[in-house]
Amino acid sequence: MKTNKGLKITLIILLIILISIISFVGIYIQNKKSMINVVKDYALGMDLRGGRVISINVDKGTKTIYYDKDGNVVDTEQKDGKKEEVLINDESSLTTENYIKTKEIIEKRLNSIGIMEYDIRLDEQTGKIVVQIPENDSTDSVVQYIYTTASFTLEGENGEVLLDNSNIDRVRVGYSTLETGTAVYLNIEFNKDCIDKLKEITNTYIATTDEEGNQTGKQVTLKIDDTTLMTTSFNKEITDGVLSITFGGATTNVETLNSNIRQASNVAVLLNNGRFPVNYEMDKNRYILSDFTSEDFGIVEIIVVALLLVCAIVLAFVYKKNGILVGIANIGYVALLLILVRYTNLFVTTDGIIGVFVTIVLNYCTSIYLLNKMQKATITYKDVILKMLMVLIPALIIGITLCFANWMPIYSFGGTIFWGVLLTFIYHIVITRNLLTDSTKNK
Repeated sequence: MKTNKGLKITLIILLIILISIISFVGIYIQNKKSMINVVKDYALGMDLRGGRVISINVDKGTKTIYYDKDGNVVDTEQKDGKKEEVLINDESSLTTENYIKTKEIIEKRLNSIGIMEYDIRLDEQTGKIVVQIPENDSTDSVVQYIYTTASFTLEGENGEVLLDNSNIDRVRVGYSTLETGTAVYLNIEFNKDCIDKLKEITNTYIATTDEEGNQTGKQVTLKIDDTTLMTTSFNKEITDGVLSITFGGATTNVETLNSNIRQASNVAVLLNNGRFPVNYEMDKNRYILSDFTSEDFGIVEIIVVALLLVCAIVLAFVYKKNGILVGIANIGYVALLLILVRYTNLFVTTDGIIGVFVTIVLNYCTSIYLLNKMQKATITYKDVILKMLMVLIPALIIGITLCFANWMPIYSFGGTIFWGVLLTFIYHIVITRNLLTDSTKNK
């Protein structure tokens, strides 16, 4: 019986050592001429990794409008036409209310594309907006959501605006499998009041051909921010209020298909969250280094290891054999927690690191509580666990609540508390319990 107990304890300790090596050191494999760690790295927040700072200003410039000889707006200068210089932003639109609305639209766009961590500041007097977002592979594509006006117009041949942003209900990306491959569509769904209007437009701008096969029907132009997306006539009447636009045509190439999906999705995000009431221009787009360096991370690691060693020594001195076993178990707990943080994709911020320290302290206090209670022969392990829940459940609820925060530092802190408390409960039942019950006569 003693041999079985000793073997079980040995196996648990070996498992803890293995987990600790994986967490603190990593698993390295040969990759060409170098060794790489296959253990997932931490997802660091802006305060630890650095970020991109984008500042945009209200556009105070002018634009040139061209007219043909009949006074219709055209895209280029005409020989018999005229041109006019107008302000890009009318003075009446430069209000605090519009600046605030623009800021809100940027926040909606960032939330729509899943940017959880960002900082946005507005100067209500000048309208200047400064946004800080994490630096990663997609940052360059995210920047467009910060300064693009997203002004949508469907225009007739004389420049008349037939439909605009105010007529859009929602925009969705669709797919269709054809013989030549997969086609990507941008489906613009107009509100109910515009169903008849779109039906009338498609009948007015219907595609027709002459006897020689040349297209003679009138065409509409779809523009976003005065950039022509397409010019076309309609092949049939649209009765459901949904205008479908093909992006790139059908393809079997995965890279091309992903590019088409990405372009269509970008436009969908912009149109679904509305247009800026004020036109902006890019001011600055720069990368900001984090104040934390690799040396700082090294110091944090040293502090964690030092705390674990001090705690293990104290437990060994006070509780002898059981204290040594619990000290070893606590090291395994920290190692497993750090792995859990990595693989749950939890963003680690300065507040998240504080959350890790809080859970380590909470786990240490729980360990002492278990040791004290299990020394009493009248107290069973089940009773200890039930009493332990009275402390851990409130902490778990706090962690869950903070996870719903939109501010990344609070979310990071809440996430580490949630996973730390949950792991504390499970770890003590699976690991610590077996170490203690197999090393003592009290079952």
